[in-house]
Parts: sequence; C-alpha cells; structure tokens
Amino acid sequence: MKKKAPPVPEPPTSSSKAIVFLAGITLVLAGLIAWAFRPRNKFTPVPATAVISLTKAEPFAMPDEKTVFAQYAGSQSCRECHPDQFAKWESSHHGLAERKPDAKLDDTAFAPAKTFTHGSQSTTAAKQNEDYILTALGFGNKTAPYKVERVIGHDPLRQFLVDGGNGRLQAMEACFDPRQGDWFDVYGNEDRKPGEWGHWTGRGMVWNQMCATCHNTRLRKNYDAATDSYKTTMAEMSVSCESCHGPMKSHNEWQKANRGAKGDPTITKWSSDQHIENCAGCHARRGEITGDFVPGESFWDHYHLTITDQSDTYFPDGQIRDENYEFSSFLSSRMHNAGVRCMDCHDMHSMRTILPGNQLCMRCHTQGGFPKAPVILPEAHSFHQTASTGNQCVNCHMPQTVYMQRHARHDHGFTIPDPLLTKQFNIPNACNKCHTDKTTDWALEATQKWWGDKMNRKTRTRATLIAKARQGDAEARVGLIELLGSDEIPHWKAGATLLLDRWIDQSDVQTAVTAQLQHAHPLVRTSAIRTLEPMLQNGSIRSSIEPLLADPVRGVRVSAAWALRDSLRLDSAAGKDLQHMLNLNADQPSGQMQLAQFEFSRRNTSAAIKHMETAIQWDPNSPPFHHDLAMMYSTTGQTPLAIAKLRDAIKLAPDHAEYHYELGLALAETGDMTGVITSLQEAVRLEPSLARAWYNLGLARNGQKDIPGALDALQRGELANPRDPAIPYARATILARQGRKQEAVAALDRVLSVAPGHGEALQLRSALMR
Repeated sequence: MKKKAPPVPEPPTSSSKAIVFLAGITLVLAGLIAWAFRPRNKFTPVPATAVISLTKAEPFAMPDEKTVFAQYAGSQSCRECHPDQFAKWESSHHGLAERKPDAKLDDTAFAPAKTFTHGSQSTTAAKQNEDYILTALGFGNKTAPYKVERVIGHDPLRQFLVDGGNGRLQAMEACFDPRQGDWFDVYGNEDRKPGEWGHWTGRGMVWNQMCATCHNTRLRKNYDAATDSYKTTMAEMSVSCESCHGPMKSHNEWQKANRGAKGDPTITKWSSDQHIENCAGCHARRGEITGDFVPGESFWDHYHLTITDQSDTYFPDGQIRDENYEFSSFLSSRMHNAGVRCMDCHDMHSMRTILPGNQLCMRCHTQGGFPKAPVILPEAHSFHQTASTGNQCVNCHMPQTVYMQRHARHDHGFTIPDPLLTKQFNIPNACNKCHTDKTTDWALEATQKWWGDKMNRKTRTRATLIAKARQGDAEARVGLIELLGSDEIPHWKAGATLLLDRWIDQSDVQTAVTAQLQHAHPLVRTSAIRTLEPMLQNGSIRSSIEPLLADPVRGVRVSAAWALRDSLRLDSAAGKDLQHMLNLNADQPSGQMQLAQFEFSRRNTSAAIKHMETAIQWDPNSPPFHHDLAMMYSTTGQTPLAIAKLRDAIKLAPDHAEYHYELGLALAETGDMTGVITSLQEAVRLEPSLARAWYNLGLARNGQKDIPGALDALQRGELANPRDPAIPYARATILARQGRKQEAVAALDRVLSVAPGHGEALQLRSALMR
C-alpha cells in the first residue's frame, strides 16, 4: 500500500489578525500583521524583569536660584583689577551676545525706516520715539508691529527678540547685517509661515529654550508645564566673565580683604579639558540633561553630544553639514587627540585667534613646535604660491560653511580635502569649494599628482566605511567592527558603534558593541547603550547595561536609565535624573515625544498618546510625530486612527518607505488587501533594500493567488536580507504547494544555511525527501 504523503505547510497568508500557517505551523517570523511590534523597537514595551534599583549615584538636584545667583558679582566688578581682559571681553562676541536695544548700535538698522521683502512677505524696521519696532506677519497670521525687547548676536548678524506672551521671547526672522548694512531673512528663501514650528512665532524660535542659555550667564529657564509658560531668570545678561570663570563674589571679597596677598583659596586651577568643556556647552550641538551647567564641571554630566552617526548631520568624513558649531568636530580631530585645546589658538577674552594666518599653525608645525606635530613648509605642502588663498592652512583644513545666511564658520574637524570622496559619495572637498569653476575630476587629478598613494590614508578608509554603512552596504560591517578594536579616536568609535545598529541582531556585532560599554570615554559608552537598546530582550545584554546606572558620568547613567526605562525604579537616582531631563525638555514637541515614549514603555498608553497629541499640536508638520502616534493607536486597537495618522505622515513625507510599509501592515488589519499590496509596492519602490516589505508583499500576493508575483517578491526579499530565514522558508512552502519539489528543497537548504536549527524547515525538508 502506497504511503500517503504528509501535508505540506501552507505558506503564510493574510487574516484580520495575523498571517499563520494553515497546517498548524507556528507563526512565521515578522508576520504581516504583527505590526505594532516591530518597525521601531523603542515603541515595544519589553517584558518586565526584576525591578532595578540604584543606590550609589546621587541624583541631580537643581540648586536654589536665589542662593546660586547670590554667588555672582557681575562683570563690572572685574574691571578694576583686570582692565585689559575686561576691555577685550566688553567688545567681543561674548560681551555683546545679548543686550537691550542701544541707540549707538541699533539706530543704523532702524532709522530711517526700512522695508525688505522675503519670500511672499515683507517686514518693516523703524524707530518710534525710543522704541525699535519690527512690523511683520506674526501671531494669528496677521501683520502687526512688535517692539524689540532685546538684541542677540553682534557680527555678522543681529537678531531681535519680541514679546511672545506667557513669559516667552521670540527670535524674529528679520536680521540685520552690520557689515553690509542691510536686512535679510535668517531663513533665506524658505518663506516660513505662522503655524510652522520653525516660523519666528513658533516653538522653534522660543528664546527661552533655543537661545537663552548660551547668550546669558547661569540661566534658569523655569518652564511651567501646567500653564505652558516661562519665568526665565539669569545671573547676568550676555556671556559675562562669570559664564566662563564661574561665580566670583567670594573671589572679590577675598581680594578686597587681602590686598596684594597670594594664595587666593577661592581660585581653582582647571585642567585643559575643564577649560574646553566650559566652551563646549554652547559651542556644540547637544541635548540638555540638567539645564544647569557650572564652569569647571564635566560637559558629559550635563549634555548629550551630537556626533557623526547614521544621520546626515555631518558628512561621512566628519565635515560639518547642518549647523553643528565647533566642539564635536574638534573632538573628532587629530588636533584634539594630540592635546591641542581652544586656548592654544584663541585668546580667552577676545576669542580672536592669537596670531594671524599661517603663523598660528606654524607655532606647532615647525621645528621644535608642538610635540610630535609634523613639520610643514606651507608652499611645499599646499602646492600654492605664498600669497595664494590656497596656501592658507585654514582654507584647506578648516573650510568655511555659511549658516544663518551670513555667518561663515570654520570647520574645526581639521579634515583633509579628498576629491575621491566627492566623486564616490558626494562629500565636499575644499579644493572645489575654492575652485568653483573646476570639476571634481580636475581636483582629483591634482591631488593624485601631488600626493599619490599618500591619499590612501586612514581618514579615507574611515569615511568610506561610514558612507557605505549609511547606505546599508553590508561590506561596512566588518570594517566598523575592526574600527572598534583599534586605537581610533573616541568620537569615531562612538560613531561606528551607532552605525552598527542596523546589524545589531548579529552576534559578532553584539559582542563588539557590548565591549564598548567598558570604554574609557563616556561618549563611547553612551553610544553603545543606544545601539544595544533594541536587544534588551537578551538577558545578557540587559545585565551588561544595568551596571551603567551607577556610572560615574551622569550622561551615561541617564542613557542607561532611558534604555532600561520599562523596569527602572523611578525613585532611584537614575530614575530621578531621567525624569528631570524629560521634564526639562517638555516645552518642545520633541520633548513631548520623548515623554510619550517613556510613558509607553511604562505601559501608560493613555498618557503616552496625550503627549504625542501635544507634540503634533505644537508641530503638526513633523512626520515622525504622526507616525509614532499611529504606532500607539495601533497597540490600543484603534486601527482606523492608526491608519489616519500614517496617511498624515505619508502626506508630509511621501518618499519615506517605512511609512508606506507600516500603512500596508495596518491596512491588513482591516482586510483591505488591495490597499496592502499598493502600499507595500510603494515601499519597495522607494527602498528596494527593505526586506520586510518584500517579504510581506510576497505573502500578500500569495494570499491573492498571484504565485509568480509572490515568489518574485520573496526572492527580492532574500537578496535584500540574506540573513532572514523566514523569507526562503515562506518561498519553500509556496513552491512545495505548487509541487515544485526540487526548488522547494533548494529553498529549504537556503533556510538551513542561515538557521541550521530551523525546526519547521527540517520537518518540511524531511517530508519532501521521503
């Protein structure tokens, strides 16, 4: 009697809740409708583990404002004993960082009245009696006059602050250039309108949050969430002497009591790193942790630094792209790594460079200069004539980028011009920034002629790795792991750690990144926590992060607390620090989003949704806010609302493949398979490497009996992600159902090459081979 063949598992197919195997096989990995799960791990509450407590670290406590301000003496108290330093400071960018309107400085801009056009709008600047007035399109989408309350910045541009209500000051988009003597729009040709986050009336231009800390001394934002208002105070307006030296009242009192005596106990000698970190808080793109940095304290206890990572904030070689200021670039440089610090080049009080032109660089790069600094002869090194701009060190190694329309800033990464990186990855090079009439190939030919194989340096290799990693090129993975094991500068190790996030499900990447939790630099430890966060379901990884709740650096502790927020004791030191940071930033839509993520992880879904709805109210044009609210609606079973929010996100970001993918998954909840297929097809059109979309598209087509289309989509999914065994397994089940035994076995062999212990694949292969 002939044996009856065992049943072949049905390939995954759609249902209102999940795609399952009809023959009783367990759910396929990453099934079509398990959509509220996965696209962003930050939204997936990790199953609760044992509650973590922290007793060693002391939480940050905001000192009493009156007590703190009483320690400040004011800049005028420094003039008598330090007249030369005071004179340099008084006329410096720091001394004029923020001030009240002044006839000597501002009459030129406002008198006589001037009107300028920007986009579809026009603004008039005029002086009325003693007041300075800007008449512009503003609150309520109406044109109205606004009195200037303060001026921030001095040269090359000045911005003007007006009353925004509820304690707010708003930074107007109308700016004055004292060099050219004209008015311009700081946004250029963007033509922003009221209602947008970035319009001058929006939260993106609230002085209290966006400007005040760095334009004043020991500022307290004092935001009240209940009334959405501010009572902002400061020790002194502008970047005063005590912004950098710290409170000096006790110093003044001791000096008066001990005229001419030495050994002032109120003076603490700072290290070179303490000096640079006093600068870093304002000369960096960073996130606030405490809102109360004190000179002499560690930058890493008060801020989270933005570095070269997956985003395009920096170019892959570390050149500045977005407005990033100086510190992070400098931290990434060989100069900083060699021991150079801000005051080696800048006068502490005027902030001007201490020597002109190449003389400054030649202090180190000459015989007997800075230890181990290579000796350089400018003309021989640059291949330009002495008087040429191309012979100026800064023009090649510190190229300028213009921000805010008029402010040209030098890149402090001290990067090396490399036209090959321009040709391969569109990374700018200083050669073509100067020689705008020449091609990249022309610049490449010149550098090859002059430098030859010397251009094949570590910086080129590193930039290539980062560029490829951003593109999702798997070739970069091994190189990034090797970089983590090298003597590379901490900034770049931290960046490599973050770039490895797309491969964090692989064991060798997990091992390499976990090792960085022990790195000496807090920036690297913080980056490792961020990258490992999606893998916290792995008990070993979770237990590796838990000790960092007691890290000696607050920034690391807060990062660990954020990663472990689902089970963190909120009354612990780390829990209190995290809550302080979240509340500090709650006046911005991004802060509301972070509060939403926090509450969602703590399973307070209604509170999370409320925070996300507030974020959207404050910034309706940000696609991630709509997307994240959709995810939260989905977990509460509000599928129609989730679909509506995903459609809103797609309207704002139609080329974002993930949004189309997730819309397809959400539509499957409603049984709209035509909509599912349309959304998934758009997702893979926009991002052909999105393996999950190909996989689900294959399942959806199979459910519609489009077998050739299903197999094609699954094969494309395998090419996009050869490491996912679910994709070839789904293909094998379809082939087996079609009676294409040899092809099914080959697909199963592919599964087993990726996952040798794949039980369902072993069973099906055994059945097919009988």
